[in-house]
Formats: sequence, C-alpha cells, structure tokens
Amino acid sequence: MEDRLKEIIISITNRCNLRCAMCQIPQIENNEEMTTEELKELISDAANFHPNSIVFSGGEPLLRKDIFELISFANKYKINTCLTSNGALVNNEIAKRLTSSGIGVVNISIEGFEDIHDSLRGKGSFKKAVEALEDLSRYRIETTIATVVCRQNYKFLPYIMELAHQFGVTTVKFQPFSEIFLIKKDEKKNFLTSPNVLEEIKQSIEKVIELSREYKIGTNPTNYLYSIPISLCGLWQNYPHNRCSALWGSCPISAEGDVRLCWVLSDKLLGNIKKAKLSKIWNSDEHNRLRQLAIREGCPGCLMSCYDYNFGKYGLRQLFSLKARKFKKPKFYKRIYYRIYQYQRYISRKIINRIANLGISQKRYNSDTTQALEEIKVAKDMLKRELKILKEYERGYTLYPLF
Repeated sequence: MEDRLKEIIISITNRCNLRCAMCQIPQIENNEEMTTEELKELISDAANFHPNSIVFSGGEPLLRKDIFELISFANKYKINTCLTSNGALVNNEIAKRLTSSGIGVVNISIEGFEDIHDSLRGKGSFKKAVEALEDLSRYRIETTIATVVCRQNYKFLPYIMELAHQFGVTTVKFQPFSEIFLIKKDEKKNFLTSPNVLEEIKQSIEKVIELSREYKIGTNPTNYLYSIPISLCGLWQNYPHNRCSALWGSCPISAEGDVRLCWVLSDKLLGNIKKAKLSKIWNSDEHNRLRQLAIREGCPGCLMSCYDYNFGKYGLRQLFSLKARKFKKPKFYKRIYYRIYQYQRYISRKIINRIANLGISQKRYNSDTTQALEEIKVAKDMLKRELKILKEYERGYTLYPLF
C-alpha cells in the first residue's frame, strides 16, 4: 500500500474576478481548464486514496458554474471539501447553494482594514468579503480567513482576529507574502519590509497568539507564526531539509491538470491527469524518483500556510479549546465522521492488502518450493546418469588400460 494522499488541492481555474496585487495567476496566458467530467473522474480516482479533504481553489473557483456539482460529487464519496474564495461572488443565494451541495469549509481572504484590503485586492472588495462572512454565517457554514502578511498590513493582524471573532470564524491562517504567485518576480520588493521593523511585526504576531487563545480561534502553529517576521524582513534563510511530509501526503493540481510535488517544487512535474490517472501518477516510479531527488538535494523550505503543520502541532488541551467554536457548526460533526470514515477505509484496505500479500507470498513460496523440488529431482536424475557413465568408464578403463 502506497503512502496515503491526505489532501488534494485542485486549482480548478486560473480565472479571477479580482486583480490582487500579490497574485498574478489571472495573468497567466494559458487559461486551459479541466472539464467537469475530467474533474469528476479525478475525484472518483482520488477517493481510492481515502483523503481527508479536497480543496477547490483558483483563481476564483466560484467562477465555474459546476462548482456546486463538484462539491456534491465529492460528498458522495464522503470526502471533506474546502472552497477558497475572495468572497466577492458570495451572496445569500450562493451561500444557500454551498450548504445544499454539502461544502465543509469556506475560506475567505481578508487582508486588514477596508482601505488596506481594497488597496491590495480592489476597491469595494472588503465590503463584499465581509458580506460573504455574514451570508455564510447565516447558513452556519464553517468559515476560515486567509491573510497574506505583507508590508502593507503587518501592523493590523490583530484586527483580523477581531473580525474573525465578530463573525464566528473558526480559524485564521496567516501566510507571509510569497513570490510563488508572481509572474514578475522583481515586484516582490513591493511587499517585503526592512529588518528595522522586525520587532513591530513580532509584537503584532504576539497579539495574534494572545487573541487566538482568548477567542478560541485556531491559527497557525506558534513556531510558524514566529517565523513570519523573519521572512517578511528578508532574513529567512533557505535551508535544505527533507522532513516535510507534504511530499508524502499532499499534492497540488493545476487548472490544466498538471500534478506537482508541491507548491514550492512546482518545477518538478509528476504528470497530467488528462494523460494518466492520479493513482497511476502518484504511485509511479517517476514520483518516487523525484521525491528521492528532493530528499537528497533538500527542500529549500517554505512558509506556505498549507504546509504549516511541519512547524508543530497543538497540545490536546489547546486543540480542544481551539475547536470549541467548531462544535457549534453542524457540518463539523459531518467532517469528523468523514475523516474517521476515510481513515477506517484506509486501515481496512491496508489490512486486506496485507492479508492478500501474505496469501500471494504463501502461494509464491509454495510455487517456489515445488519448482525447487522439481529442479532437485532433475539434478538427481542427471547425477545418477553421470555416476552410471563414470562407473562404466572406470570398468572399461580397468579392462582395457591405455598404458
């Protein structure tokens, strides 16, 4: 049994209704997308890995008219679903359709106060994002907030926590600005800061941690949060390491169907689901080769929030405390059930495969034993013939010596 693919992140479109300063994905010339049937086939095949969740991202996934159909389809396999959105297209009707389709979590991007958010994502986008939180809350859909920490907003991170508390948001994920989503890499200087403000950023992060505990709102691991100031000030040192579990439990899939090792090692292409099934790509020799290559060369390290679990986990008491808000969400219990269901299926399949392998090994052993006995019999017959010839030769030599 191969490693369990726990999370699948599918960028179902590069199209977006906003033009955010720190993301140039919508500028990608190739707007090729997988069809509904291709995505359904991908989800169906992915179900064989018994994943904890499938994340639908973009671009803006709500631009695809089939998004509700895809969420419902994933729910048929009891797979948790998450939708990442800028919130601009969410209204009462969309929230109603999302809950009807069985969405597990909706992630809304908010960068700070209205003027800061709008300066980064476009005029009027903050108001729409907040209205999205209201509409989702009305239907008791679990919501999270995603914030890109940059030069423009690092002072106002505590406000994000206050906003989350106001709208019953269960989790806030912070991620320092990354050039990974920029086409023009030289523009990264517009979002980074100087080391002179390192202490200010630390104070903002410490306030976030304090509010997280006070409001019982989940956020990134503490070690991860304390790494954000260093990264934002340009002091983050890439260091080769090979302990990131993302290579074994997660994979991003682009809008055109490309499967990659991870977001950071995106130059290492595993294959395309239009040409081969995900299960074949994931279990391929090429995948294993690239993983081993990443181990030998070492991953440069990253602060992508989707991999923040590499920085540590919450203790049981703190974890229970931070999940307190989630207990009030009806879909939370369904998500727990789905997670347990997938894990039980994974364990059951692993046991069955182990038993089957033992049976195959026993059959192979029996087959090998039979073959060995036959070879021994043939060798024994050959030896008898050779001894007979040798005896005849010795008798002849005695009767008729050569000299």
